[in-house]
Amino acid sequence: MSGPGQGLAPEWQGRVDAEDGEAGRRWHQVVQPLAAGPPGVALLGFASDEGVRRNQGRTGAAEGPRALRRALAPLAWHGTRGIPLYDAGDVACPGEDLEGAQRALGARVEALLAAGHFPLLGGGGHEIAWGSFQGTAAALGRDGRLPGFGIVNIDAHFDLRGGPAATSGTPFRQIHDALAARGLPFRYLCLGIARAANTPALFRAAQDCGTRWLLDEELVWPRWEAVTRAIDEFVATVGALQVTVCLDAFPAAAAPGVSAPAARGIAPDFALAMLKYLLERAGHGSPGSKVVLAEVAELCPRLDPDGRTARLAARIVHDLAAPLL
Repeated sequence: MSGPGQGLAPEWQGRVDAEDGEAGRRWHQVVQPLAAGPPGVALLGFASDEGVRRNQGRTGAAEGPRALRRALAPLAWHGTRGIPLYDAGDVACPGEDLEGAQRALGARVEALLAAGHFPLLGGGGHEIAWGSFQGTAAALGRDGRLPGFGIVNIDAHFDLRGGPAATSGTPFRQIHDALAARGLPFRYLCLGIARAANTPALFRAAQDCGTRWLLDEELVWPRWEAVTRAIDEFVATVGALQVTVCLDAFPAAAAPGVSAPAARGIAPDFALAMLKYLLERAGHGSPGSKVVLAEVAELCPRLDPDGRTARLAARIVHDLAAPLL
C-alpha cells in the first residue's frame, strides 16, 4: 500500500505493484494536485446535499466526493497520451448557502476551462449541474459556442421543477430559464426517465421545455438501434455538450447509495455502452470534441454500506476520462 502524495486528499492511496513498473500503475499513483502545468483532466468535487435536503430527499451526498476518490484510487491506469490527471479539490456548501456554493463551483469550472482542462465533476446532489453550467456558460459565452450548447442527462428524473429556490430537482429548469433569458434554445436529452417517478405535471413541464427523453423501459438491448438513433439525432443538433449522470438512474441493486433508489433503472452494462456510444459520437478525446464537461451526481456513501454505488460511480468516471488520457 502507498499513501497519497503531498497535497493530495488522504483517499488517494492503495496497492502498489512495484515489480510491474509503469505497467502496474493505478490512479492513486498518477493523480497529482492541481497546479500550474499542462492541460489535463481535472477532478473536482461538489460536497453538497443542501439541494437534496430542500428537495425532501435522503441526505448524505455531501460525502460523495471523498467516497468517489476512494473508489477511483485503486483503478488500473491505462493512460497512453501523457495527459495529466489532476485533483482540483472540492467546493463545499457551507450551511444552507447552496446558491453561494453553486456560484463558487461555477467560478472553479470557468477557471478550469480557461486553463484548457477538462472538468470531470463528482457530487454531491444533482444541484451540481446548475453550478457547473454557470461556469460552462461563461466559458462558452466567450468562445462563441453557447448558442450550440446542449445537455445529455442519464437520469430517472427530469429535474425540471420550478420554485422560488434551487434544489436538486431544479437544475435543468434553471438552465432552461437562463438560456431563454439570452434568447437561446434549450437542448436537453434525458435518458432513463422512470414514468413512476415523474408526475404528469413533470412530463408536461418537460414537453413545454422541448425536452427529448427515453424511458428506462426503452433502454434495453432489443432497442439498441433506436437508442443510438436518438443519440445521433441529438448530438447532430449541438456544438457543445454537458454530459451529466445521476446515479439514481441505475437499479437499487446496483446503486443503493442514492437519495431516491430506482426500482427498475437502467442496467449498468447497457448504460455504460450507451455512454461510450454517446462519447464516441460527440468526438470525445478527439480534436474538436463537443464534450465540454462531465459530471456524476447523487453518490451518498452513508446509504452505500458495501461501496457498490461508489464503485459504479468510479467506473463511470473512468470511462469518461479514458478517451482523454
